[in-house]
Amino acid sequence: MKDKSVDGKKVGAVLTTALMSFTGILTETSLNVTFPTMMKQFNVSLNTVQWLATGYLLMIAIIMLGSSYLNQRFTARQLFAASCMTFTLGSLICALAPNFIILLLGRLLSAFGAGLSTPLMFNLIVEIMPQARWGFFMGLAGLVIAMAPTLGPAFGGAVNYYMNWRWIFIFVIIMTILVFAAGMFVIGQYHEQVKQSFDWLSYFLLSTALVLTTLSLNQVGRGWRQLQLWTGLLVAGVLFVLFKKSSDRSSKKLIDLRVFQHPLFIFGIVPYFLLQFINIGISFVLPNYAQIVNRSSSLIGGLVLLPGSILAGLLNPLFGRFYDQVGGRIALGIGGATVLLGCSLFAWFGLNLTTMLIIVIYGILMLGHRMSFSNTLTETLKWQPKELQSDATAIMQTGQQLAGSVGETILASIIASSQAQHNASYRFLTAQGSYWAFIFCVSLAILILFSYLLLFMSEKRLRQENNK
Repeated sequence: MKDKSVDGKKVGAVLTTALMSFTGILTETSLNVTFPTMMKQFNVSLNTVQWLATGYLLMIAIIMLGSSYLNQRFTARQLFAASCMTFTLGSLICALAPNFIILLLGRLLSAFGAGLSTPLMFNLIVEIMPQARWGFFMGLAGLVIAMAPTLGPAFGGAVNYYMNWRWIFIFVIIMTILVFAAGMFVIGQYHEQVKQSFDWLSYFLLSTALVLTTLSLNQVGRGWRQLQLWTGLLVAGVLFVLFKKSSDRSSKKLIDLRVFQHPLFIFGIVPYFLLQFINIGISFVLPNYAQIVNRSSSLIGGLVLLPGSILAGLLNPLFGRFYDQVGGRIALGIGGATVLLGCSLFAWFGLNLTTMLIIVIYGILMLGHRMSFSNTLTETLKWQPKELQSDATAIMQTGQQLAGSVGETILASIIASSQAQHNASYRFLTAQGSYWAFIFCVSLAILILFSYLLLFMSEKRLRQENNK
């Protein structure tokens, strides 16, 4: 692609793929508010119903594993069309689902479409936008995506309160059709298609390892001594090793693992993963805390996340521009410290969170997350060779989806472990489980800051070597 100018059609291509990602994320976060209702309707536990979100995010991660290959094999227009159509079909199945199993199957099909759209958006930014403007356009795309978890709980809570949860899927079907119509006018073909075979063995090994990891971590709520937990993790570890060996021997690269040879990539993907773990995990905990502990309605459970998230979401492009102006060290340092502050405040007030405290502290947390998240991706990608940028994007987008899946799984398991004690009221046990979930997030926020420190130390060494 020789023409790197920024015109309206290129911006439209990025925005329509971002809107498709927005729609996919919207259904994930909007359902979190409806879980207490679904638990009663389908007679399932919190640890079971959360698989509507965990399984959805896990499937997105699995689809994203092949995004580097798909980006080369198909045009952006083809991938966008496939994303919209599969997401619409899955949402239709969910809207008509007579039982929990059919609902879960519909969610997994929807995830196929959502898994195509997000890496497509970031690949378009890297491919058709000038590098000097990456920070801004990453922030712009991040704004659209950020508004999904922002509006999702409020949207889901309002629809569930005034209508019922099935209307969530009806509304997103309408939204997807409109986005599809707009996208087909502005998205084109930006590179030559490369017809190559797909490494199905490596794909099977890696995707199975991810599924086993998530299923195993779901046992955390029963204690760390569970045989299923460690057996599953051991088998997953073996599969990861087999994937590495298979990938090294194969000429058909599912993902080019050379990106992991650079310490800067490792120190970038770790905080990127943990930021999404905290974001999705806590956005799952808080609506349920509001409804179960504070006995609020589903409408209030969704609305408590809205004010701070809207503020942080609207500032997202400015955070990208701030990064362009001052660099990653300052932007990521401030963002990571703010995430730590938000998690610490949740832990401090964890047993007695009022509605107002949830609104204020969540707003602080989201400001830190928005300052850090897209800028971490930008900081990491700018150090990758051009031929590895598509693979690096695929790995990081897969990682952030897996992070959301694992985040909900682990935090739900921590709360479920507390709820299973039966030595106090269900409300208190839920608050106690949430408290320990917040404590866990504090430890992750500290690790984020430590990873940033290692990232910038590595960058400094690299610059010194390049100047010699």
